[in-house]
Amino acid sequence: MQKKQFMVFRLDDNVIITLLAVCILASLAFVVRFKNYKPCSEFSIKTVGSSLRVGTIVRFETDVRNFKQLQWDFGDNQQSVTEVASAMHSFDAPGNYTIMLVADGKCSEYKTITVYEAPEIIDSSLVAKVVMPATATVDVPVLFTDTSARATSWEWRFGETANVDGTLRNQYYTYKTPGWKTISVVINGNMKTPLVRKIFVNPKAAEAPKVAGTPGPVIRPRVNDDPHTAPLPEQLNPAPQQQQQQQPQAPEPTVMYPDVAAADFNQMLRNSAGGKRPISTFSKYFCEGNLNTTVILNGKATTFQQFFEKVAAVKKGDKLSLTTTLYKSKQNNCVNKIDIIGKVKTGMLGMSWRDL
Repeated sequence: MQKKQFMVFRLDDNVIITLLAVCILASLAFVVRFKNYKPCSEFSIKTVGSSLRVGTIVRFETDVRNFKQLQWDFGDNQQSVTEVASAMHSFDAPGNYTIMLVADGKCSEYKTITVYEAPEIIDSSLVAKVVMPATATVDVPVLFTDTSARATSWEWRFGETANVDGTLRNQYYTYKTPGWKTISVVINGNMKTPLVRKIFVNPKAAEAPKVAGTPGPVIRPRVNDDPHTAPLPEQLNPAPQQQQQQQPQAPEPTVMYPDVAAADFNQMLRNSAGGKRPISTFSKYFCEGNLNTTVILNGKATTFQQFFEKVAAVKKGDKLSLTTTLYKSKQNNCVNKIDIIGKVKTGMLGMSWRDL
């Protein structure tokens, strides 16, 4: 009669100790996260007003409580950050938009709205005519002027609050935060025909250090009180050589910048993680090689150089998630602005994400 043979498996002591250490660390991490965890209370998003049309101001409100900061994503590649429970925005095209609201970076809520075509305005004299710059800078006053003839009262809103910010025809305003801002002005109290414009606010420029021994103002030589002028017949009938000199020269040909797709630009950024690629690699794509070109990173304005430093600080490119929109000049194809949504993998297993 044959005896049955049994195989016995024995785990190495080092393996057992390692498994126990991993279990203890995981338990401690779970306890810490559970202790610091604060459940998200339910909240909602609602729109104020009944007209959701292109070019009109839409005011969003929420009933979320006990928050420090709200991040609004309006579904059209534009975002806003507020410290109050409301935001204002206008849409440039009709369609369905999903509004996302994130409270303190963890609690989120969504709402889908439909924006319709703007109605035809019968009386254009009821709409303001605003003269304003295309860009502004934080802490620098900006002048907004209404040139309409029939206006007697004004209500200006400059996009940082939902309140009326000015009531003058020539209104100054100083922005406190960078990014895209939606401006509206209502004349004569007619809320049905507000004028809506957008302005991009650049971050405050860093002051240049003062250098000792800087020369004073340049003193220009005095111009003669009675300069010599050619006689009138010579001015009316210049010599042939003079006529040839006065002919305008042909414009120089426009130098085109190399074309780069957003997907290739993303891959180049991933290859730059860990400092593997210098920032000078990207200068050929920017207008005049400006590495301080404006970058809107997760809704906040910065420069490409500051953004690149964050990318280089990430050890591996596969830990980066980048969604990039490149804005290029129509004349020479150079990049003059970038909109990026950037995330980085975090955690022991890389299962969570944080903003870049």
